[in-house]
Amino acid sequence: MSALFSDELKLGTKSEHAQLEKKLVLDIKKINTVAGYTALLKMFYGFYHPIEQQLDAYLAPGLPDFPERRKSAAILQDLEVLGEDTANLPLAGDIPQIDSYAAALGASYVLEGSTLGGSIIAKMISSQLGRQPGKGFSFFSGYGENTMPMWQVFRAQLNKLSGANDQELAVRTAKQTFLKFNQWAGTYEPVL
Repeated sequence: MSALFSDELKLGTKSEHAQLEKKLVLDIKKINTVAGYTALLKMFYGFYHPIEQQLDAYLAPGLPDFPERRKSAAILQDLEVLGEDTANLPLAGDIPQIDSYAAALGASYVLEGSTLGGSIIAKMISSQLGRQPGKGFSFFSGYGENTMPMWQVFRAQLNKLSGANDQELAVRTAKQTFLKFNQWAGTYEPVL
């Protein structure tokens, strides 16, 4: 293993990450209406929300800023700003098993990592919609100018994970998260 577990995790999930990213980028490039954008947000919410509910029990004690990292609330806020009804949104039933701190870190790696490219996605979608990335883009704006510092804090937590079993579990859960998110994203039909 390399000196930093976060580097090992990135390498160990490279293929699964690339598959999901390819699918999402193709779908995002097709968005040219607000309805298309809100459908994308609903798809993200449907996967993020049930995972975040499982993460609470394991990350809240170990990651002090975990409440700030919850992304499903930002998605709901964006949907409401865009005039969407947020009651009874479909939720993914097939999500990775999260039953330990190591597994929670693995799943969170996928959700946290998405904030790094979020500002690029916000600019891309807002350009395609002919509007400024402001209201309705809080999810993809991540933590704003604090995105990189928040990523560094999370990465430091990953690098504290010791023990081959815990590290293997984190990698396995991150892979499952990418794969199951890709499956869930496959149920999303871009609204053109």
